[in-house]
Parts: sequence; structure tokens; C-alpha cells
Amino acid sequence: MSDLTDQVTVQLRKNYTQPLMKNNAQGIWYTGADLLEDLALCRTSLQQQTVGTGQNILISLNNATAIPVLLLASWQLGLTVTLLPPTSDLPTLAPQAYAAMVYPPNQTQRLAPNVDPQQISLLTLLLNTAPDFAYFVHDRAPQPATMPPADLLLPASNLATSQAELLAAIQDPTHATTVTDIYDLDTGIVPLLANLITPTPFSLASAG
Repeated sequence: MSDLTDQVTVQLRKNYTQPLMKNNAQGIWYTGADLLEDLALCRTSLQQQTVGTGQNILISLNNATAIPVLLLASWQLGLTVTLLPPTSDLPTLAPQAYAAMVYPPNQTQRLAPNVDPQQISLLTLLLNTAPDFAYFVHDRAPQPATMPPADLLLPASNLATSQAELLAAIQDPTHATTVTDIYDLDTGIVPLLANLITPTPFSLASAG
């Protein structure tokens, strides 16, 4: 847990039955309860696969509504999150770099037959925000010798930031309030977290 994740989860509990986040593509609103349930499922699944402190998770999804709970679950477990915008090209699995990898469902289905089951597992979860959610885990991912310096990496912007820096950015009254690009710091992550902490109902569009 951290100050940032604590503040978000407190607001989710306070707004348990209130609509907080909308999936623009489907017109579905998610309540604090929906997000808390997904958060617990993601966190428990990662814990059961012994993915934890100091390890890295890659998130590259076109369903942006699943990203907030994945971010929070990862940070609660002490993971460094790499947010990489999805492309139409089939990605290459990188278990040497990531303990867990999350791709769009169609890419996950295409990658699954080619993985080594002795090294990589495919896990599925029924999330409120992503009924077809699945992710890869590197079963033999090494434990890090030192703690990584950043909590969030945004390769598209060549940025690395910590949760403390994100919390400071959220408290800046000049930050954006609309989430337009979930894979961008100023127009995505900062307003996303700010809206969850305030809390202010907001919507998310598909990415990629």
C-alpha cells in the first residue's frame, strides 16, 4: 500500500454504490464496488503467482477501463508498471523483462499457443471492467536484487515516475481533468488518478 493507493481505495469504499467510471464504447458505468472487486481479483491473482515487490508488469491494453484496477493492484504489490500503447502488430513476449504481461485479448489468443508452458502461464479473470481478461505470467521470473527507482514507466513518452510524484501532480490545481490518452502522463494517468481521488465521475475511451 501507499498514500496514493490508500487514497483511491478509501474513495472507492466511500462511493461503493456510486457510478465513478464509464466505458464509452459500451455505455457502461462502474461503481466503487465494481472497481474494488476487480482490484481484489487482480491483486489476489498476481499474489498467487508470486508476482510481487520490485518486479515488472507490462500493460498494453485497448480496453482502457481495465487499466485503473491493474495499476492499483500492481502498485499495492510493489510492482513497477510499464504502460505501452497497443499496436496492430503482434507483440513479442519478453519474460526476461517482465514478470507479468497484459495484452489485448486478440493478441493474447494468438500468442498463447506459442508459449512454453514450463516457463509462462496464461491466467484468466472475469473482471467487471474486462469479462475477457487474461494475462501471461513468467513462472521463473527472477526476484530483483534492488528496488526499481520508478513505479510507472511510459515508453511512448520516455518518462519514468514514482507514486509520490504522481500524487504531487494530482494535487496541482492546473492538471487536466479529462482523460484523453490513458498512455500519456498529463492527459491520461494524472487526470485518471485525480478523478478517482476527488472523486469525480469520468469516462474512458478505447486505446490503440
